[in-house]
Amino acid sequence: MSVLNRITVTFNPADVVSWLILLLLAVLLAVQVVLVVRNGTLPVRRKWIRGALNVLLWSLLLAYFLQIEWEIKPDSTSVWIADSNVPASAISQLKDSLKNREVVRVRAFKEASFRSRLTDGMIDTVTLIGTGFSPDVLGQLSRQIVQWIPYAQPDQVQMLRWKAILRKGEMQSVSGRLQSSQEQVLKLRYGNQTLDSLVLKPGTTAFAFQFPAFSQGRAEVALVLDQKPLDTIRYFTRPTEPIAFQFILDSPDFESRTLADWLGKKGYSVQVTSTISKDLNSRLNINRAATPDVIITDPANATNPIVKKAVAQGKPVLFINLSDAETDTKTINRALGTGWKLKRLSNEATIPIGAGLQALPFQFTESLNQFPVAGYPVTVQKTTAKIGVSLVSETFPLKLSGDSVAYDRIWTAILTPLQPTFPNNIQFDAPVFKGLRSVIHFNNLTRKPAEIRLENDTVRLDYSAINPLSADVSYGFGRAGWQSFQDSLAVYVDQPDEKPVFGNRLMSDYLRARSSVAVETNPGSEGGFPAKIPDWVWILLFLSGLTALWVEPKFSI
Repeated sequence: MSVLNRITVTFNPADVVSWLILLLLAVLLAVQVVLVVRNGTLPVRRKWIRGALNVLLWSLLLAYFLQIEWEIKPDSTSVWIADSNVPASAISQLKDSLKNREVVRVRAFKEASFRSRLTDGMIDTVTLIGTGFSPDVLGQLSRQIVQWIPYAQPDQVQMLRWKAILRKGEMQSVSGRLQSSQEQVLKLRYGNQTLDSLVLKPGTTAFAFQFPAFSQGRAEVALVLDQKPLDTIRYFTRPTEPIAFQFILDSPDFESRTLADWLGKKGYSVQVTSTISKDLNSRLNINRAATPDVIITDPANATNPIVKKAVAQGKPVLFINLSDAETDTKTINRALGTGWKLKRLSNEATIPIGAGLQALPFQFTESLNQFPVAGYPVTVQKTTAKIGVSLVSETFPLKLSGDSVAYDRIWTAILTPLQPTFPNNIQFDAPVFKGLRSVIHFNNLTRKPAEIRLENDTVRLDYSAINPLSADVSYGFGRAGWQSFQDSLAVYVDQPDEKPVFGNRLMSDYLRARSSVAVETNPGSEGGFPAKIPDWVWILLFLSGLTALWVEPKFSI
């Protein structure tokens, strides 16, 4: 038995056309009534009958325009199915709000009686608790409304995401969510070296780690909770594109020389230009290149013709070695048309910002065309070019102390937003699972290939209708392990049963495929389904109304 819940209409008050149609319908009703009332040949009784028929036809037009809908709640049978990893204590906590609903374990799918209840329609709503459901189980729920309550096991990663392919020197981002049973340390480790870490409090915590991709080719790092390995992050690093840096300084100091030397050892082309006297300049070249791509300078050179020309050409510029932040940013604003604004944080000369670093005691105020570098007092403004300003005082002590990983992380984070746009970019999120389709994004393609090679297959590219240099590929890998990608690249494909996050990914993809939203449902909630008058019924109603108006004058009453 079904129950009528509520009636709604599809009229949109914000739509001008809808109001215009309503006005025309009102005018039509008024004309109909006036014509009937002023017809002197009709007796009063015939006027009432003809008027009623006209009003009835008008009411049908109004109802069709409003498209009346209603929600029907079925007399449903709901079953809650918990996977084998959900403990009985968690089920007991949910039972307080289940209102005597049936709760079974996933092993019930093996029972013929339970499967017959699904196929015969005796169960119309299924709520899945947990993430341990195989594709075979989910495939048996095609006729049911499916809801999902995720269950998180303590000290196990619930969600995890990172870049499957990136360039050398690019920042690798590892993000996820974990429920910690106690206060403990979560870290990323490369061998015995800690790349990044976070102290977790009891409860669910979202984490985000970053580190520069310092190797080339196949690489892996471990996600470790205290001393317990949780997962392995595998990714592929492409060779970096050649970038030429030019330093324009009045007198190079140890900070700029250390940075120039670091860039040179990374394989970049570096040119250091310094002013010896009024008409005499000195140049030092490392890995010589034709023209610079990025300018690094200080505020005193904001009016330098080379800097102003670079900005006019759209080349990125980074300002370092600020001494008086307020005066220096005003100088940059006047010279290059930027809009830097600062807020003082302390009266001290510098303030600590972690990892043994000091910075000027100011904070950049927010702006629409301004993008901060996460974790550091550095911000990039987008005008005709990308212009960055760093409030970091000195970083070379990290290099002198032997902490090259921290130095790499800092300058990779600062310089990455200022890099020019590279050709043939690939965006591919991991983990990639065997048997599940993943989407690979390509942009800024220098040529437009019709297809690419994945494993031993050739897959066609789907180009964007808006951007002809952007394309996507949806592909499901058939084998686990390192798989070839366009011959020179590779991607690691995980076995589903080897990753605890696979269940979350499978459930999300499954619900998305069913045009559902993967959210935590509230126990005790029941859904209905919308209903409306079919089009064939409207046709019959309109024909009946018009027939009545045509037949009425032919009868003498």
